[in-house]
Amino acid sequence: MRRPRRAVLAAALTVALTATLVAAQPAGAATPTPDQQWAQVQQLVGAIKGRWTNQAYTGAVSRSMPDTALLGNGDVGVTSAGGDGYKTFYISKGNFWTGNPGPSFVALGAVTITPASGTGSGSGNLALGATATASSSHPSFPPARAVNGGWASGYEGWVSDIGKPQTLTLDLGTAKTFSRYVLRHDAAARPAETANNTKNWTLQVSSNNSTWTTVDTVTGNTANVTDRTFATQTARYLRLNVTEPTQGTTTDSINNPRARIGQFELYDGTGPTTPSGPFTEEQNILKGDVETSMTIGGTPVAMTTWTGADDNLVVTRVRSLGSSAVRLKVQTSTGSPEPRSGFTSTSGVSGNTVWATRQTASGSRWVSRASLASRVVGGSLVGTPTASGAAGSFTFDLPAGQTVNIVTGVAGGGPNPADPAPAARTLADGQSASTLDTLYNAHVDWWKQYWLKSYVDLDDDTLERYYYGSLYLLGSASRAGKTAPGLYGIWATSDFPQFSGDMHLNYNWMANFYGTYSSNRPELALPYFDLVTAYLPEARRRAQQDLTRVKSDYVSRRFPSGGVPGGVLFPVGIAPFGSTADDNYHQQVANSLFTATQYISYYDYTQDRAFLQNTAYPFMKEVATFFRYYLEYDAAAQRYVLWSGPHEGTWGRNSSPDIGLLKHLLTSLINASVELGVDAADRATWQDILSKLPPTPKTTYNGQTVYALADPGTITGGDTRDIHPGDNTVNLEFIHPGEVLGINGSAANRQTAITTLDVMNSWGQDNSFPKVFTQAARVGYPAQSLIDKLKAQISAKTAPNLRITDPFHGLEKTGAVEAIDNMLLQSDGGVMRVFPVWPAAKNASFVKLRDKGGMLVSSARSGGQVSYVDITSLAGKAVRLQNPWPGRTVTVTRSGGGTVAFTVSNDQINFSTQSGTTYTITAA
Repeated sequence: MRRPRRAVLAAALTVALTATLVAAQPAGAATPTPDQQWAQVQQLVGAIKGRWTNQAYTGAVSRSMPDTALLGNGDVGVTSAGGDGYKTFYISKGNFWTGNPGPSFVALGAVTITPASGTGSGSGNLALGATATASSSHPSFPPARAVNGGWASGYEGWVSDIGKPQTLTLDLGTAKTFSRYVLRHDAAARPAETANNTKNWTLQVSSNNSTWTTVDTVTGNTANVTDRTFATQTARYLRLNVTEPTQGTTTDSINNPRARIGQFELYDGTGPTTPSGPFTEEQNILKGDVETSMTIGGTPVAMTTWTGADDNLVVTRVRSLGSSAVRLKVQTSTGSPEPRSGFTSTSGVSGNTVWATRQTASGSRWVSRASLASRVVGGSLVGTPTASGAAGSFTFDLPAGQTVNIVTGVAGGGPNPADPAPAARTLADGQSASTLDTLYNAHVDWWKQYWLKSYVDLDDDTLERYYYGSLYLLGSASRAGKTAPGLYGIWATSDFPQFSGDMHLNYNWMANFYGTYSSNRPELALPYFDLVTAYLPEARRRAQQDLTRVKSDYVSRRFPSGGVPGGVLFPVGIAPFGSTADDNYHQQVANSLFTATQYISYYDYTQDRAFLQNTAYPFMKEVATFFRYYLEYDAAAQRYVLWSGPHEGTWGRNSSPDIGLLKHLLTSLINASVELGVDAADRATWQDILSKLPPTPKTTYNGQTVYALADPGTITGGDTRDIHPGDNTVNLEFIHPGEVLGINGSAANRQTAITTLDVMNSWGQDNSFPKVFTQAARVGYPAQSLIDKLKAQISAKTAPNLRITDPFHGLEKTGAVEAIDNMLLQSDGGVMRVFPVWPAAKNASFVKLRDKGGMLVSSARSGGQVSYVDITSLAGKAVRLQNPWPGRTVTVTRSGGGTVAFTVSNDQINFSTQSGTTYTITAA
């Protein structure tokens, strides 16, 4: 499939004669026309999809990021789930955070589509949505969880208190006929928990909830899933009497027996144990859809699910592929497969719309509320919608060959909102077939424009799959004006995400945004700055009052008041609304420096002067103010000294990340003060500090000079080695995101960095993925070797939904987009290079990557030769381009025609630009 596509792209590049932008290019330019760009994007991105062929939905319920198909519009996140013959979409909201007892991102609810009983092949689960009660239950695992259809990998359903026997009773609402039941025990969803599989029980039925008849008895069960048939019964009530709830094979299962039923299913016939037809699901990143083909109620259907581009609407379009009508039930519920205690849910019916609202626990912090409201557009309702507890439901008929839309409005979130249910209902009620067509077209167009912002052709399926999959996740998770995504994006299927799903400031959160600037999508980072701004009052207080907690003996000696007079101090984990999720420092003061890197990057790449003046510069000054007080001055050496923790829990002098990030901050701050024409006296102070900061520490390892974590021999606490091979490449963060050493830096220092990368050998270290490959690209690591190492990690760790996996991390793994962009284009010291770290024999092209100085750059290389460079100047800054044709003369022309005067020095092409003008550089 690759070669034909390459042939098409090559042909397109050959005939392209017009500019990336609206203005026409002079003859000879090779940037594709807008139409050609879209054709190429469709071929590149359209070929990349997440794909599943079974209904296990492994990893849908997750305390990090789900591994199933994902959707999002930067505020509403959708996670695909379900089971054999039914479909569930978990819905989360980026600003739905609990405040009590501590801040955490939490789940909102779900929409589940099941066959209604008495239709199709008789495969409908009659227990789904039944009223469930139990002899006892754990507060977080009530009996309703055993009949909510939310079962998936990792799921826990009803869990009783300790003790035996226990009972689970179902009220089906009306008498129903059945002859088979399925119990999914604990190990069905959690394979390691075989000791908790139910051992002995009886099943009883009743028509009046008082007189019971035993229809099945099981003893000695060890299976993860029990599937039993019995003589046909007609009854309204069922009771599961669990006499031995565990296997009794471990100390815990003997001493603390609890009944655990992940899901109780009931059928009126034999019913399918597997779907009666083929199943496929695709995450279509080109259009931002999830496309599902499955059999439900004996009828094959095709589903397309999407989110509104600007409206918080989740839509599933269901098209019947069958020859007869099928009756479907939709349940909209709030809650979580792993729920917290103290939350409350309500539900109701308004006309033909059902709604459910979830409210977080009360306490000293805020209470949040969010709502889902669902209705069907185009289907014929059967009966009246109903609601009870946390869920509402309705039933409708889907005629053969017809299409309906299940629409769900999502509203609320944030601190202490008013009742969000009316807004969710209004959004759902306002939809019709025509409005949904309009919204869908807007949704598809949003993704079209998103992909056209820039693209790369790497002639490499593995790299492209990672690259575009990562950009898809970023575009789904972050939008201007919304709450910034934390560690795991906007997809919450558990109330207990690791690290509370917070914004970790010792690199993790920043890594979400590393590739947004160079890929020409800087707007994705705007929510980052909003969230930090909300935290500034607390950060100021901490600098003055909480510094002692960083390291009490050191701080108390230097700052008896417990703080410094000004500046900002951040803990490791902040959260929305000015709150703190992880109130630790780990003996580190660099969190503000990491935070500042994104302010610097946003301005460097956009040249947005208003942002610099109003947002970036004031924040950068506050960070610098803290370090003006915090630094020690060694008069004898005429150097400043910085004590802090390079790794969490360690302590050392002149930590390489701290010193590097501080140099980056001060350099950028000085440049900004010149640009803005302010603070000349402060500028002199910053320059003095910068000139007296120590060099990046080095040490010797196995006879080789390498970069150290801190001044050799000064580290205390935990691992005191000067360098930690195999660990996170903290000792190279002065390169990225610190930008102290780059591609145009000293050859000796770059070689030391390359040696350090080889000694560290941290390519597969979980924390390093968003940084180590960029660090390598920034110093000119051997190109093919770098690509091979990156591809090895991508191949080993890519989930079906295109995310890079490990046990603890999430959205930050998109940060290596920056590494790929930097292999194709990067600037250092004001000098731009195209294909600076790209194998000579490997073809590649890129369109509209963004470089520092507000430049959009397009170029292509084939057979080791660059064919052209197009640069669109967005801010009128001067261009300094390392000659892509070393030693050869070049021609520079501008859009609209005419040659441009330039100079050449050290084989660097220099010329002035005008904002909005595109310049084409070719070999003469």
